[in-house]
Amino acid sequence: MARSDNSPVIQPVAEEVGGILGWARTGTPLALFVTLGLPAGALGVAWPHMRASLGAPLAGLGLLLAAVTVAYFLASASSGPLAERFGEAALLIGGCGLAAIGLLALSLATGWWIVPPVSLLVGAGSGLIDAAVNTHVSLNRGVRYMGLVHASWAGGAALGPQVVVVSVATTGSWRAAFAAAGAAFVVSGLVVALRRHDWSGNGEGGTDLALDQTAPPPTYRRAMVLMAGVFLLGAGLEATAGDWSYSQLTLGRLVPTELASWGATLFWAGLAGGRVALGVFGHRFTPTRLLDGGIGVSALASLVFWLGPPLVSAFIALPLLGAAVSVIFPLLLSLTPSRVGPGMTAHAVGYGLAAGTIGGGGLPAATGLVLQSGGLLTLGPVMTGMAALLLLLHAASRVAGSRSA
Repeated sequence: MARSDNSPVIQPVAEEVGGILGWARTGTPLALFVTLGLPAGALGVAWPHMRASLGAPLAGLGLLLAAVTVAYFLASASSGPLAERFGEAALLIGGCGLAAIGLLALSLATGWWIVPPVSLLVGAGSGLIDAAVNTHVSLNRGVRYMGLVHASWAGGAALGPQVVVVSVATTGSWRAAFAAAGAAFVVSGLVVALRRHDWSGNGEGGTDLALDQTAPPPTYRRAMVLMAGVFLLGAGLEATAGDWSYSQLTLGRLVPTELASWGATLFWAGLAGGRVALGVFGHRFTPTRLLDGGIGVSALASLVFWLGPPLVSAFIALPLLGAAVSVIFPLLLSLTPSRVGPGMTAHAVGYGLAAGTIGGGGLPAATGLVLQSGGLLTLGPVMTGMAALLLLLHAASRVAGSRSA
């Protein structure tokens, strides 16, 4: 298949080492993202037990999530300057340390007042790890590997609830689950410290990406604003569908709870499956074409969810939407070096993840206000509007990129 000269490579560009060293270099980022997903998946299942043992208020989960989100946003946004000063390995070690301290402190908490402050540590550590790994992979690896990295996060998030279940069954408490997650971050930090030379590559030399490392500031700013908008809307559409589709199907469209729960399950299965498929088959098309397809299909699936019969919305539109939005984040991150230059990639990834954090937390909350005033059936138009705006911003980004090429 023909490709343009400035298309990003889709195979790993970092030189691989055979044997155990090669497996360690390849496996460390994947293991980091499995660990990163553990607390995200565990929290919802652990919360009822936490609330009972800590005497937390009913709205306490919202405060905990807000603390994590704010710290995650600040850490992601500041990761670019921090990486320039201290290096990616130091960011990862520091992020693992912060997350480990926060989770271990959470497992030892004796009262609710301790939880929000230590949650800030978990959010800050997770934000640093997320940004550092994504920056490294976008500069040194290809789209397929990026897909596997994000599929690893989904695997960790899926494992998290089971860790809580085992913890409660064996110890009678949720605390061992967060202690185990904290220990996983300690181990991850030690592995990075022992192999910190693996994180010293910056994608220069050894890559065939024809990139301008000194992109003019106006071009960089325009590309960054458009990409941040796509990050924000992509994460917002994913979170809005995941958070609100079940309520809309059951309460707004009277789908039986058993069927609606399967629809919600299929959405998350599509999300994980899409990222695995990107890791396996991502070499068959250029990243730009894959991103075109993902965003286009997400708009179509949102429209079908709105206008289709209830069961079509649950069993066709939702899994299709999950698979479509699953590739947006990894593809955007892989394309970042080609759009802003290697020298600005760390900054751009940090800002993009920060925008995604705002979208993933803010747009579902704003949607809740719309649904409260307009009814649950307005979810379809809201999701379709998000997808349409996402499509427009992506088209504008493509046009801007072609003009600056």
